[in-house]
Amino acid sequence: MNRILKLILLLLIPLFSFGQENDFYDLDNSYHWIFKKMKVKSLKIHTKEYDDTGNLNEEYIELIQNFDKNGDIIWEKEFYDDSTAAWEVNYKYNDNHQTIRTEWTWLDEKDQDLTEYEYNSDNELIKSCDYYKSVNSPIFNLEGCQLYHYKNNRIIKVTDLDDNIESYYRKKGDTILGFSSDKKLKYKYKNGEFVYQKLDSIIFLYERNKINQILKATKTDHHKNIIEISTYEYSNGLLTKVITRNKFGVLRETEEYEYDYNK
Repeated sequence: MNRILKLILLLLIPLFSFGQENDFYDLDNSYHWIFKKMKVKSLKIHTKEYDDTGNLNEEYIELIQNFDKNGDIIWEKEFYDDSTAAWEVNYKYNDNHQTIRTEWTWLDEKDQDLTEYEYNSDNELIKSCDYYKSVNSPIFNLEGCQLYHYKNNRIIKVTDLDDNIESYYRKKGDTILGFSSDKKLKYKYKNGEFVYQKLDSIIFLYERNKINQILKATKTDHHKNIIEISTYEYSNGLLTKVITRNKFGVLRETEEYEYDYNK
């Protein structure tokens, strides 16, 4: 279950800038320059969930992140909705602020996942390998690797070590389309950021500002019926609040972002 959860989480984070000529980046670290400028030391996300009638159901701390002085996320802890700690993640970066290692520790079972990333001289992600270590094992064991293939500085496909295609990408106008190995459209990217995600039973549509931060996320079913709409608020470039309402406008969730700063 932990393995599946990790993969789902990573689907929601841009691993690299599809469609951009040179500016490829990695795991949730594309706005490190804002965190550096604002001297952010840590972040705590306070979440409130509401029932179908808009009444407060529960509130809890969802996530805590620590940053270094370069604005890079170096550690985070995420919590379940009952405030029980779920997992911790430690990050390491190269000189270009690209993730080279993420180490996940699942706090309930004490097992660990490790992912290592490699880049070429053009700063393009070319390989990632996943490892797993159970609580009773002294070492990490390789679970699999992904190879990232480019043409004219654009991602064209992702394969495993046996050259089996896991996903592939096509350019259409100013949009990069991402397909699964069974030729189903899964993602749309503009300016290096996803604007469309299609999961098993739902679709996410994203509107972004001039620096590609999400302003609005619309969740629909496959018939384009709206399920929820989330709006994002910023101050000095930092995300401060996310408000989610259902198709009737009833409040379902709020996330408030509390920052601590270096002096």
